Amino acid sequence: MRIKNRMLRYSFRLYLVCDGERVLGKGGAQILNGIDRLGSLSATARELKMSYRFVWNYVHRMEDRLGKPVIITRRGGTPHTSRRGGGEAKLTSMARTLLSDYTAMERRLQQQVPVGSSIDSHQKPSEELILKRFGISF
Repeated sequence: MRIKNRMLRYSFRLYLVCDGERVLGKGGAQILNGIDRLGSLSATARELKMSYRFVWNYVHRMEDRLGKPVIITRRGGTPHTSRRGGGEAKLTSMARTLLSDYTAMERRLQQQVPVGSSIDSHQKPSEELILKRFGISF
């Protein structure tokens, strides 16, 4: 639909919310997916072009809001210690479930409202129909 030469289209952002606070969004899902695939916070941060600190803080904010661990980490060492090589990060089973549920819900929503889909300009919906679509009673 066009209003004064402007195109209207549907768009959405999906968040998992716990007690009114956002826990997981698209960026968080990308972080969890990266940790799951790469087994490393630093590799995930590099791949997503995010700072390590941002990724670390995001994960800890999720854990604080959920009250449960999201990842299990093993600290790495240096060549001068008995612990050699890099560290390791794994998702907890709860985090895997959250990620799976989030991506499934995102897929379902995209099927219902494809991102970038517009209101059919040939249909010329009435103002009443538009208001009803958005749940506005008059």
